[in-house]
Parts: sequence; structure tokens; C-alpha cells
Amino acid sequence: MNEPLGEDGPEQGGRNKLLIGGGVALLVAVAVGVFAAGGSGSDLKWSKEQSPAVAAEVAPTRTQPPKAAKLESAVRGIVKSKQEATIASRMTARIVAMPYGEGDSFPKGALLARFDCSQIQAQLNAAHAATAAYRKTYETNVELDQYEAVGKNEVAVSQANLGKADAEAKAVAAQLSDCAVYAPFSGKVVEEIAHSREVAASGQPLLKIQSGGNLEIELIVPSRWLTWLRPGAAFGFTIDETGQDIQGVVTRLGASVDAVSKTIRVTGDITETTGLVLPGMSGTASFPDAAKANAVTVPAATSNGKSS
Repeated sequence: MNEPLGEDGPEQGGRNKLLIGGGVALLVAVAVGVFAAGGSGSDLKWSKEQSPAVAAEVAPTRTQPPKAAKLESAVRGIVKSKQEATIASRMTARIVAMPYGEGDSFPKGALLARFDCSQIQAQLNAAHAATAAYRKTYETNVELDQYEAVGKNEVAVSQANLGKADAEAKAVAAQLSDCAVYAPFSGKVVEEIAHSREVAASGQPLLKIQSGGNLEIELIVPSRWLTWLRPGAAFGFTIDETGQDIQGVVTRLGASVDAVSKTIRVTGDITETTGLVLPGMSGTASFPDAAKANAVTVPAATSNGKSS
């Protein structure tokens, strides 16, 4: 009997599957060949030139231009007296007078402290009396020696005794000069350490004094400012306590640089002020020359990292 048309038998179905599989394999081979042939062309979408990650690695490195070091134009400082001193006792004695207390002003040469030196005065009187006696003995021996009534040795001994007595009198007089302490300059009493009627020991501090209107400003500036900062540089100073603006000028630079903080002390005089300025006031100083030093020219960099 003949098989119906349109129906495949077992053998026919196997042949169809072989034909289909062969066609698919042929298409895959053609596609691989085309891809391999066009991989080096300009139409290849995933070339290294088109890959962002690879382009970043291949692109030439551009170095960033060095940045100029920033120099501050404002620094901190404090107002100080040009002259400061601690008045101390040079003897052990009772204080009988201290006319000036804390905050009082005094002129140069004013009496700051006086001690009870009655015992030293008595010693000085005795030394003067002994000197007078030895002088009389020496003068008598010199007169007797003219008549050869005394030996040469006695004249020499009396002369030596006179010199010793005179030296002792001068030593006591030097101690008596320490019974009063006078101001070495005009100024104010900063601190009253000892008081009247107390017994002061030798070397004990009595008063702390400082000059009144003779002021200066001490600043702490970066050590790299030494490339341009010189005596005579002008600066402005704003006082924290009052908000007042004063003017100053650098007078001297410190002798050494602090190795840890990289700073140096700078001292300046006050050239212009209108309000109250006292030692111990702090503030901020600004230097116009520091702002000019900030304008450092940086060389431009090309794409290959070299300066143009």
C-alpha cells in the first residue's frame, strides 16, 4: 500500500533533522569567519581604542602643577613693656616703707622700699671712730719718726692699721647703701610681693615693676617669612580686649627658629595708637607684605607633564 502524502516516515524524519543541523552549523561557521575577518577593521565596536578602561591606561599621564604654599598674612601677638624688673632685697632686714602699691605709677629715682638699718648705721659709726683713732696714731708716729723717737716698724704698723680700719668702714657704708631701693626707670608697680613691716630675707623679691608708656609688640610668625620679613616692615595690630587698631613696625627678629613649631619671635614698636594700650593685651597682627608673598607664580603644565 502506498504511504500518504505529507506524512514522513521514520527514515524521512531522520534525514530532515540531519539537514537542519548541518544548516545551523554552516551558519555558525560563516558568522565566525566574518567576525574574524572584520575584527581589525574600523567597525569593531569593542576595540581597545573604544574601551574607556583601556583608554585611561594608554592615555598619557598629566601631572598636576605644584601648588604654591599658602602664607598666612595674620599672626598672633602680645603687648609687652620694653623694661621690666623684679626689685629684690639685698639684705636681711625689716621693711619700714614701701610707698608704691600695685598699679601705682612712679618716676625714675623714686624710693620703692626702705629697710631698718639702725644696726648697720651703728656699725658704720664704730668703723668711722676706729678709722679716726688709727689715723691719729699714724700721724703721731710719722711726727715722732722725724725726731727718730719711734722705730720704722711702728710707723708701718700704724699705717697698716689705718688702712684696715678705713676698708672696714667702706664695707659697712656699702651695706648701708642697700637700705633703700630706688626706681631704675619710670613706670608702674605690676605686683607687690612683700609689704611694709615684714622682714625681708636677702634676695627676696619685693616688687615687680615695668615701664609705663614704653611698649612693644612681640609676635610669633612662621619661619618661612624670613624670606621677605625684615626690620622696618609695617604691620597693623588689632587688640582683642578693646577692638582697637594700632600700627607698628618690626624692630628686630629672633635669634633662632623653633624647630618644632617652625616659628620665630619678632619684636616691633608701636608707631601709632589712639586709645588705651596696656602690657599683657593680646591681638592679631596683619602684614601687607605677607599678602604680596602669597602671589607665587606657578608654571603651567602641558599634556606630557612638562612645564611650558
